[in-house]
Amino acid sequence: MLSRLEIAERVESRRLRMGLTQEALAELADVSRGTINRIEQATISPTLDTICKVAEALGTTGPAMIAEQPSVELMELVQALPAREQEIACVLLRALSEHVSAP
Repeated sequence: MLSRLEIAERVESRRLRMGLTQEALAELADVSRGTINRIEQATISPTLDTICKVAEALGTTGPAMIAEQPSVELMELVQALPAREQEIACVLLRALSEHVSAP
């Protein structure tokens, strides 16, 4: 499992990418703004319930949020898509992989 600091970085990074304030995220997650602040400052170890609420508000799942391997999050994102979109995501990921690994 990730450390408090790693969870803090993931939550803050994802929140900022989504253009959310701590207050807006707190409202979406049904937790206090202070809780979001303490998570992002790595001053608390949030409960699994809180992680799941925050993760869902950030468009992901609790397990994906605390997974040590980004591939778990990627797999969950793709699996959540309808079948046709899963195929499209796989084609795009293959193309990206080929592009990145090309000399």
